[in-house]
Amino acid sequence: MGSSRKFVFILAGVSFIVIVPLIVFLGTSRFGSNGASREVRVERGAIDAHFAAGGRVEGATSQEIKLAARTFGRLLEVSVNDGDPVHKGQVVAVLENRDAQGRVDEARAGLARSQAALEKLLNGARPEERSAAKAEMDEAQAGAQNARQQFERVQKLFHEGGIVSQAALDQAERDLKATQARLESLKQRYQLIMAPPRTEDVAAARADVEVARARVTQAEDYYDNTFIRSPVEGVVVKRFMNPGESISYESLYQPVITVTDTTHMTVRAEIDETDIGKIQVGQRAEIHCDAFPGRTFSGRVVRISGGLGKKNIRTDNPLEKVDTDVLESFVEVEPGTPLRVGLRVDLYFPLERKENVLVIPRRAVEMMDGVAQVRVKFAAGVSQVPVRVGIQDGLNIEIAEGLKEGDVVVY
Repeated sequence: MGSSRKFVFILAGVSFIVIVPLIVFLGTSRFGSNGASREVRVERGAIDAHFAAGGRVEGATSQEIKLAARTFGRLLEVSVNDGDPVHKGQVVAVLENRDAQGRVDEARAGLARSQAALEKLLNGARPEERSAAKAEMDEAQAGAQNARQQFERVQKLFHEGGIVSQAALDQAERDLKATQARLESLKQRYQLIMAPPRTEDVAAARADVEVARARVTQAEDYYDNTFIRSPVEGVVVKRFMNPGESISYESLYQPVITVTDTTHMTVRAEIDETDIGKIQVGQRAEIHCDAFPGRTFSGRVVRISGGLGKKNIRTDNPLEKVDTDVLESFVEVEPGTPLRVGLRVDLYFPLERKENVLVIPRRAVEMMDGVAQVRVKFAAGVSQVPVRVGIQDGLNIEIAEGLKEGDVVVY
């Protein structure tokens, strides 16, 4: 749509008005941002064909790991905060546990008593006790022999002429029986001391030890449940509770903190449905993100989901299509990168690389009736030239036929 503008010229003291048409061009596909067309010389170079996808950095496990208490109580300590690194097995929170520690000590003392009783039963009497029992038995045997000899003398004297009375004979007989009874008692005691323990007594003592050991295990498990440990090498994603808060029946399974495994980082990539035929396990990928401008990180595809799904990763681009189906793929990032969990990244998957080919900006190519064309500057002016294109990398495109090195393209 044209419009007119009036310019006033003064020549030799005479003024007159000239009306000059001013043309306003609609559309900027052939012009730069300042409204002027651009020129570029066709040159040889290298070009990498690839396709791009958006993604988000995750830990080795795609889901956050919720760490909750396994018993009731009051939180004594929470030693980590959001973003802190944690090691596998590290204690990140502790419940009040003095009573639990007391139960452990009591159970261990009971186990020690049971083990001592079993050892005493298995070992039998001490050598000193055995020696003392043998000495007492020998002494009783000697006394019994003396008592028998005394009884036999008194008995002989009684029958030979009544030299001793019946009362003396009866007393000698009672003394003999008493010493024999004492000897028999000491013999049984000595045999009991020297005999091995009975099978049923040993079995009962061993059972007591096992019961005591089970009580120790139970007490130690209860005590261990007062400690919350990280099951992975990773980083704290979120801290939910603070020291002094209570763990009740209702909140028993609520997380105290959440962590994610960072032994290796993974990018969950969403591949557009038009590109799903271009990706495969083992394929290399370049990773870029705004947090580290100018830096490129490497990774490889380790897993591809079995089917298409809805897009979950959003960018700040208002023109982004959110209703397209995508294929989730997982790219393992090379170790040692500074990428953090939750970062949004861009992934570029290389498909093909060509060296020493003619390359021009992709914007310089126009499609007209299915034919690729470029505007080439000649001495007589600018003309449309049909070309055959090759691979492109998003910014540049290969010209397979139609142009030669040194041609000037206008766009």
